[in-house]
Amino acid sequence: MRRAFALTLSFAFVGLALAAAPPEPSAAVVKQVGGEKAVALIRGIRSVEAFHVDSSDGSKTDPSEVVAHRLIVGKAIALPKESAAKLTAALLADDTYFKNDSKGTGKGTGVGFRAKTADGGLVEVSCCLGKGNTHLRIVDAAGKVLISGDVRGFRNAEAAPLRILAAEAFPDDPVIQAFKPKPAAEKPPAKAPPENPKSPFAPGAKLEKVADGFKFSEGPTADKDGNVYFSDQPNDRMMIYSVDGKLSTFVEKCGRANGLCFDAAGKLWACSDEKNELRKYDVATKEFTVVVKDYMGKLLNGPNDVWAAPNGGVYFTDPFYNRTAYWKRGPEEQDKRGVYYVSPKGVLSRVADDFVQPNGVVGTADGKTLYVADIRGKRTFAFDIQADGTLANRRVFCNVGSDGLTVDDEGNVYVTGGGVSVYDKAGKKLADLAVPEGASNMCFGGKDRKTLFITAQKGLYAISMRVAGG
Repeated sequence: MRRAFALTLSFAFVGLALAAAPPEPSAAVVKQVGGEKAVALIRGIRSVEAFHVDSSDGSKTDPSEVVAHRLIVGKAIALPKESAAKLTAALLADDTYFKNDSKGTGKGTGVGFRAKTADGGLVEVSCCLGKGNTHLRIVDAAGKVLISGDVRGFRNAEAAPLRILAAEAFPDDPVIQAFKPKPAAEKPPAKAPPENPKSPFAPGAKLEKVADGFKFSEGPTADKDGNVYFSDQPNDRMMIYSVDGKLSTFVEKCGRANGLCFDAAGKLWACSDEKNELRKYDVATKEFTVVVKDYMGKLLNGPNDVWAAPNGGVYFTDPFYNRTAYWKRGPEEQDKRGVYYVSPKGVLSRVADDFVQPNGVVGTADGKTLYVADIRGKRTFAFDIQADGTLANRRVFCNVGSDGLTVDDEGNVYVTGGGVSVYDKAGKKLADLAVPEGASNMCFGGKDRKTLFITAQKGLYAISMRVAGG
């Protein structure tokens, strides 16, 4: 299960309702824009002017002629009121920008915005359109500078709100228009899987979106009744999609749970990487026990996916994805990115470690074979499970890495990527299923276990199957 890269702000500039509240900023964004006082000033933006700007040393220039340390070289343009909401949303958005430390691109390729706030503060933003960095300067009503410096870039093709705002401000400027993001190409509708005798999909079955509104859905697993539990990691919650089609929240503040799995006793195991923990939940009480948090006295990298074996043991992967938005820890402590086994007696051991980035993990219903996906190594491996839980006979199952894995009752193995691909026990591909938002993980659920549920970015999808799965 990979790090979530969902873009959260494209909605702010396509069909934005003027009355819509700006996004609630993450802790990382609050820090980036200068703290809570700066956030309050950004939320108070009431009017915006746009300028052409050029690279400049703001400390040596008249402040009235500078927008965020770049010299004004064009006449001010007063933007419409809705631009205030757009600029506010852009500055408080998460997962929209990436840092780019360029130092300027020359006259004519920079755009600045000067915004006045309700209480007399000033918010100045300048953008190097060609290179991608953004400079922010916020001054409160008393004249105190809360922040002044490069904060982030904005060269994202699908969600670049500052470049969109620049293009709106200067519709006749060919240079600025050249940097206007192109509309994201419409993704093709989900296609029905090919109908062939070996396909595990039900004849004529169509993929349907059954729930949405998540930031990044992950880690689905089904309880004994077929209700599907899954995580919405960025929103720090676990959800339930019931067999009667109802969506509800199972728990919030779940340690940024990622991969989930029910064991034979009905306990829910969760890879909660906020504090690098493997947890076990009592579903009835919603209380949890931290089963694993370190190995050999050192923090785990971040448990990612988990599978409960029929003998009561549990396997989990421990890659390393740097969760800078919420981690309060130092660098990677483990010397390997591996697969771990918790025995039925609670003894922890590392059972495999020759991976680039281990991710999805699942075993067969008879407890004899374990599959591990190396998402960056672009391979999925099979192992023989020994009586003591150790692994033997490592072999390449297929030359595809995967975010998540599952198996059906015929022994077919399902991997994710842009969609879902199915391989038979010998590693021969049987079928492909396109998923509009791309697939992160999947599981079998429903009353008869003959529905495949797929987590995919902001949605949860389902399709009827010919075969059942665990």
